[in-house]
Amino acid sequence: MSGSHINDRPFDVGLQAERTLLAWQRTVLSLAVGCAVAIRLTVPAIGLGGAVAGMAGLGLAIAAYLGIARRYRATHNALRSDATLRGVSAWPLVAVAASTVALGTLAAVFIVAY
Repeated sequence: MSGSHINDRPFDVGLQAERTLLAWQRTVLSLAVGCAVAIRLTVPAIGLGGAVAGMAGLGLAIAAYLGIARRYRATHNALRSDATLRGVSAWPLVAVAASTVALGTLAAVFIVAY
């Protein structure tokens, strides 16, 4: 058999990179919706502070969504070209964590306020 037959197969039969991207997109989308709902619920209770914290969480969720898409493209290109994966940072994961902290803080304030 020739070596060209091996190149006809996809690089990842299970499409793991694509499934991972979809999982992160669902996670970040639900986090963004949670922050939007938290804004709606906490602004009457605590005022402008709730809106600022909620908007910060929502902005971080959107930034994470964009960063995760960029990270997927870099991974996909590296896998297709048999190159090493370099220059992929973890800042989208930090943005998700910070957005989660903002949402948790708003939830705690909402519980205490009511």
